[in-house]
Amino acid sequence: MAAIAVGRSGNRRALDAGREAAREAVGAMDGERVRGVVTFATAAHDQRQLLRGIREITGDAPLSGCSTSGILTAQGSDESTHAVAVMTVGAPLTFEGFLVEGLSRDPRGRGRELAGQVGEHDAGRGRLLLLFPDGLTGNITDLLSGVESGLRRPLTVAGGSSGELLKLGRTWQYHDDVATTDAVSAALLGGAFTSEVAVSQGCEPIGLEQTVTRAEDGWVFEIDGRSAWSVYEQYLEVEDTIAVSMREFCYLCIAERLPEPDPTYGEYIVRCPLQLDRATGAMFFPGNIRTGTKVRLALRSEARTVEKLLESARSIVARRPGLRPELLLHFDCCCRARLLFGGRTNEAAIEPVRAIFGHDVPYMGFSTYGEIAPLRAGGPTRFHNYGAVLCALYAEGAS
Repeated sequence: MAAIAVGRSGNRRALDAGREAAREAVGAMDGERVRGVVTFATAAHDQRQLLRGIREITGDAPLSGCSTSGILTAQGSDESTHAVAVMTVGAPLTFEGFLVEGLSRDPRGRGRELAGQVGEHDAGRGRLLLLFPDGLTGNITDLLSGVESGLRRPLTVAGGSSGELLKLGRTWQYHDDVATTDAVSAALLGGAFTSEVAVSQGCEPIGLEQTVTRAEDGWVFEIDGRSAWSVYEQYLEVEDTIAVSMREFCYLCIAERLPEPDPTYGEYIVRCPLQLDRATGAMFFPGNIRTGTKVRLALRSEARTVEKLLESARSIVARRPGLRPELLLHFDCCCRARLLFGGRTNEAAIEPVRAIFGHDVPYMGFSTYGEIAPLRAGGPTRFHNYGAVLCALYAEGAS
């Protein structure tokens, strides 16, 4: 069995929070040397002091991760302003960490650059590439295209984009003792394991299908010849659309028709707007909706969210009947936690998922500003919004 452990802290002092979460994880490693560290933390912390505290305990083991609006651990979903989760990884797994900066300047180029770094350190051992890009600054679809075109051999790619406290301000990406922005943090896990990935979304398309008539670099300017915002605001159930907030954006999304509908996932992939230019009515979507794309508006559904999440969990278990995973990673949209379930996130979503895999399985994740995963094994890696990615690691040879 792999040496994997998770620790957490709610201490408001960043240095102490990092130490506490790391100490809990390292203490559960039964003396195994820490080969790698994954960290997620809410954005009110002093990010650099947080990493300093973690590395005081974990030493020079490579560290990857990002800031978020909430962490997921065995204790449930924690969206408080000061929360940190630390996962330590030991033998027989291998771990390499990477960082590429300047994501917004050339997302596709940054993806190829990252793939080149991965190739230099892969040595044929890599099995799973975890990506944590800036959730606000870059075109993640182009980033993923660059990564996949630059990899020397196929790898399973999964992860989520970094977030903050739902203010659409600044997010952080972690690499060792560095906390930066407009970057991509990544971790390559290798060794004797296989990964199973499933992705789901919980939105219902509404209204007629329309065509994006002008879009560029993630900005949608016009839909059916009208400003994107004028189309979007028709469906908002608020009196003052000038004061629309992240909460309204989380209820209403755009559903982009997939080139090939997936029988399990559906016909549409969901896109959430993260920026609005009120002067032009243009809206920014990090999923890079292009001119000519067929779209519909979509509303989130609590019932569908839970149904599809548990369906994806069961689909993984069905592929490995009777086997216990070594680790379960969970990357879930920030709009599907407290904004959807209120105070019921744990009982509605987290506990049912953990029950399917087993409560003794190490579990960690975070609330994302976008999710990263293929729809099916061997398919292209896609960027999702308002979705959930489950990634389970199984010992090699399990079938």
